Amino acid sequence: MKKMIIYGVIAVWLVSTASSCEKSEHKIQDGKELTLTPEEQQKVRQDNLFAFQLFKQATSDLQGGQNALLSPLSISTALAMTANGAKGTTRDAIARTLKFADFDADMINEYYQKLITDLPLLDPKTDLSMANSIWYRQGFEVLPDFLDVSHKFYKAEVAALDFTDPKAPENINNWVSRNTNDKIPTIVDQIPDYMIMYLINAVYFKGSWEQQFDPSATRQGLFYRINSNPLETEFMQIEHTFDVAANEFVEAIELPYQNKRYSMIVLKPADGKSPSEVLSELNQENRWEDLMSGFSSRKTKISLPKFKFSYENQLKDELTALGMGEAFSDGADFTGINETGAITIGEVKHKSFIEVNEEGAEAAAVTSVGIVVTSLPQIYTFNVDRPFLFAIREMSTGLILFIGQVNDPSVEQSQG
Repeated sequence: MKKMIIYGVIAVWLVSTASSCEKSEHKIQDGKELTLTPEEQQKVRQDNLFAFQLFKQATSDLQGGQNALLSPLSISTALAMTANGAKGTTRDAIARTLKFADFDADMINEYYQKLITDLPLLDPKTDLSMANSIWYRQGFEVLPDFLDVSHKFYKAEVAALDFTDPKAPENINNWVSRNTNDKIPTIVDQIPDYMIMYLINAVYFKGSWEQQFDPSATRQGLFYRINSNPLETEFMQIEHTFDVAANEFVEAIELPYQNKRYSMIVLKPADGKSPSEVLSELNQENRWEDLMSGFSSRKTKISLPKFKFSYENQLKDELTALGMGEAFSDGADFTGINETGAITIGEVKHKSFIEVNEEGAEAAAVTSVGIVVTSLPQIYTFNVDRPFLFAIREMSTGLILFIGQVNDPSVEQSQG
């Protein structure tokens, strides 16, 4: 096993393999069907392309000893909700980056409404939840239409908070913790004076393998890290018939969760290839679909390291590089949120967690889109700390009634 890194675009694979990798041999029990229109299926393909493009940007400077995990589903949901408040070229920039420029706003909102509603119902044996919320500074005027759309299509909880209250971050973080089963306890540290709104998405997933690994078969083995010494760690082991695929860049295996509604795709770079080369390949249009369509069932013995880690990233630079820069600029048009404008996206913060063991996988992610005012009133400092003059005048004519000079404001004196 050489230079193997289990890359963390897991959240979108959990979703996409349920829809884009439909196999007749997968017997599905109970649960709701996820039925997508041809346009929505095209949106799934575009979502997956966005996933790989964003992940490649986010990991371009990843060091050999670091892990990474994004939930493109969480990120795109939070930004799609935000896009309902954007207009003109600002919305166009968000749409191009998220790959929904070819779809109208109603279709996009209905697509995410369907995912938010139906994904948690697909498999009663898998716990998947999605939640959205909007928190805005008390006194800031938010257009009712924006809040109505967010509530109707994204089931967003809406609250006006006193952002100056020291407990305001705690209120937001309690919501985040509750909706990630305590796996991500915080998303807001302290609220800056210029922050006027947070749009937040939370995704939580917990599923058990269809074929669970026997803990007694777990063995110590060497994991060959990039530019570092091999690491001795625990490897789970199982022999079973799995779907596998390979090309000149990568070997892939699909590990289904119970009821085969969700699965994890593990990608091992081919000999002589690096994870970044694999990502470059999967960044190409249809390359992910080509790989998924190449799966075939084979008796396979898999040895997979157990892992558990948390990850966080500020995605402003990555999204800007993908074409969304205008949404972060002073010229952004978010008059769909507040008709006076003068607001922009100040940050896109993402936190994630994953644990993979013999029983299955547990993963959570939170995306927070922070909306800020584009310019704060400048406080002009006028410190009268030396002798000064003054005048009292009548304002309409400018007639000076009194004029004076103060050299020592502490004394009372009369001089002739």
